Formats: sequence, structure tokens, C-alpha cells
Amino acid sequence: MGTLNLGTGAQFVGTANGLSNAPTGSIIQTAITGSTADVTSNSDGSYTDIISLNFTPRQSNSKLIYTLMFNSYTHNGSSGSSNGTSYQVLRDSTQIKEAVWCFYLNNDSYNRDFYPTTMIQDFDEPGTTSTITYKLQGRKYSGNSSNFATRFGEPQRSGSAKGNTIVFKIEELSV
Repeated sequence: MGTLNLGTGAQFVGTANGLSNAPTGSIIQTAITGSTADVTSNSDGSYTDIISLNFTPRQSNSKLIYTLMFNSYTHNGSSGSSNGTSYQVLRDSTQIKEAVWCFYLNNDSYNRDFYPTTMIQDFDEPGTTSTITYKLQGRKYSGNSSNFATRFGEPQRSGSAKGNTIVFKIEELSV
């Protein structure tokens, strides 16, 4: 296989796994997965696995940009307690991002259904070329889900609507 000159001495050599001297900021690989699952959060307030994506960085010093999108359902009806959505992102078993009280609904002032779409974008610098499992986990804010559990990947559709309700993408950037 030939060599593609990218300018200023940078080259793409050989197969797709043979990247060398990529210019800073170049996307050197991407992985993506999606789901149409509707995952109900645990009733005990612990985090529930929503979606995961395995990724093997090609460079140990690269930055990984991750983008997550998920639909969710939070109900704050007549149960008498406030509600909201919490999520965390894990690299293997290490938490790298957490958001608590997202879309917090105070039962005294809002007692309806809520169906937000959440977009998350951040980056990670794992410092390895070993395979990593990235995972999105979610839970209901305030714990007990016995009344109106928070659901992740809520289809928000009736009839013929189509498409993923959860998407996870990782892009590796050369540095």
C-alpha cells in the first residue's frame, strides 16, 4: 500500500492501523454505537448501566472526545416527591464525569411528565493503548424509583417514529 502525504512531513502510511506522525488535532479513529432500548433506573437509587462502548486508542498520548445523546423520561406527578435525572460516565470503573440533579423537578412547582434529550460532550486522556470500556450510567435523582422511575432511552414516540434514543461516539485526536 502507498503513502499519502498530509503536508509538513505528516504521513498516513500503510493500512488503517499504520498511522504515523498525524498532524495535531487529526481524528485518527472513531467508534459509535446506538440503542433503541428503554432502560429503567434501579429502584434503590444506585446507578444503572445505560450503554457502553469499547475503544482501543492507537496513541498513548491522544485525547478522546466523547459525545453522548440520550432521551429520558422523568415523571413528577402526584407521588409527593421531587424528581430529576443523574448520570455518570465511566472509563472502565473510574468515574470521569457526573451530573446530579439534571432536570430537577420540584414537586411543589412542577408535577408533570418531562421528556428531555440530553447532549454530553467532553474529553478524556486515558494515557494508554489498551482497550477501554466507556460506560454511561443513569439514575433517578433522590433515589427511590418505586414511584415513576426515571427511564433512559425513552422512545418519546408513538406509532411510526424511528431512530436511536441513545448514541455514544468516541473520536481519537492526535496530539
